[in-house]
Amino acid sequence: MSPPFRTRQRRQGHTFAHSLSTFLSTFSCSLFTKPQIVTPPLHHDQHHDFSPINRRRAIGRPRQLRRNVPIYRNDFYIHPINEIPVEILCLIFESGTEADVFFPITISHVCREWRQIALHMPSLWRRIELGHEDRMWRERIRRAQGCPLDIQLLPSRQTRFGRRSQDLNPYTVNWHMHIVQPYIQQWRSLHIHFAEYSSYLWKAALAACTTAAHTLEELSLIYRHNDDIQEFLLFDGYAPRLRRVTVDGIRLLWTPSLFANLTYLDYTHHGFTSGYEAVQDVIYLLSVSSRLIELRVHFPRGQIARLSSRHDSVTNHVTLPHLRVLHLTSNGSDIPFELAHFVTLVSTPSLMTLRLVDLARSHHSFPSLKSFFYVYALPPTLRFICIGHGWYNPRMIQAMARSLPRLVRIHVKRPRSPEHVVNLKPQIREIPSFGSTRKSHVLVRTTDRFYCVDRLDIQYFPGYTA
Repeated sequence: MSPPFRTRQRRQGHTFAHSLSTFLSTFSCSLFTKPQIVTPPLHHDQHHDFSPINRRRAIGRPRQLRRNVPIYRNDFYIHPINEIPVEILCLIFESGTEADVFFPITISHVCREWRQIALHMPSLWRRIELGHEDRMWRERIRRAQGCPLDIQLLPSRQTRFGRRSQDLNPYTVNWHMHIVQPYIQQWRSLHIHFAEYSSYLWKAALAACTTAAHTLEELSLIYRHNDDIQEFLLFDGYAPRLRRVTVDGIRLLWTPSLFANLTYLDYTHHGFTSGYEAVQDVIYLLSVSSRLIELRVHFPRGQIARLSSRHDSVTNHVTLPHLRVLHLTSNGSDIPFELAHFVTLVSTPSLMTLRLVDLARSHHSFPSLKSFFYVYALPPTLRFICIGHGWYNPRMIQAMARSLPRLVRIHVKRPRSPEHVVNLKPQIREIPSFGSTRKSHVLVRTTDRFYCVDRLDIQYFPGYTA
């Protein structure tokens, strides 16, 4: 190969490399700089030379890249959620946690700010719903720090795909309670509910409740299929802040140091005793917890008594001076004898709301309904009454409207009929005094019809005592 040919080939290579570098420089300038639109002059200007040589020189010498200076604008968009104060966000997060136990995990994955708020909110992680995710619940207890804890052991556990039932036997129950037992001084509430039968469940669950619970405020123990007649002593008999208790299917040692300060009691009798003995059990409980504001009593049917019962009637009376709300519940075809005898022994001088609940939703009135109201003197302080299914009798409304001077509203639930709310006070035209022999005529208006009361067959004896 001749030297002139090599020289020409080397010159062509240099020319190609120079053109390639020029193209890359121009392309990079177009990416990182704002393109300028050059408007050609309308007339010839001597200061602008657009000759091919100058054009080639301008392309071969690209201008330097300008530094990208940030432009701060005052009109950028802010989402309204970012303007909510942190305190309000914390309240919203706590409300969501009550409905969904995984809500704290969800909001902590939304953005960086919300994650910081969630991690610095101990109250957001206080709800512990015991299940198979032991590591997760231990981590939640750690994040709750010293915040009071809400402990739950339920027959179904909540997952990210909905609620699923879990197998609870004495071994798994003991293991779950072992996780939270070291933090018993932080318990604010304890809810234990067993839906399926298994032996020794209460012994396995309550083995962790042997020391005093200084911060416990609410307790719920439900196990309808329990067959253990043992009487349990909880928290070494000391829980000074306990105010709300729900008991169903368990015998508890009712000590004043544990239950004297209750304001709410939902008591379902365990069924190990019946008749007068069952009534005596409830009367003793109320004599200890005499500060109740709301009371719910239920004597379930279908259980066989396993303990000895007394044959003489109960004569001990109890007075609940602060009681405002009373629920009387029945789940059979008639009113239980224990419930009818119980109401004759309880005095409620401040009662304002009475709810008569029929869990069986009977289509007909209870056979002993009239006898029940013969022995139960409705307090004259009643203002609201809720009557459901088997407790309903068409003549009850007229009798109550006549004998209760402060009654304002009656809520009626009947089978295969819409609920009715009877407002008495504005529509009552004439209310004769108690014991008057003059025939009364009371006009009561409901939402869809009028009732004309002409006769009153049910009598009430306010001063009656058994």
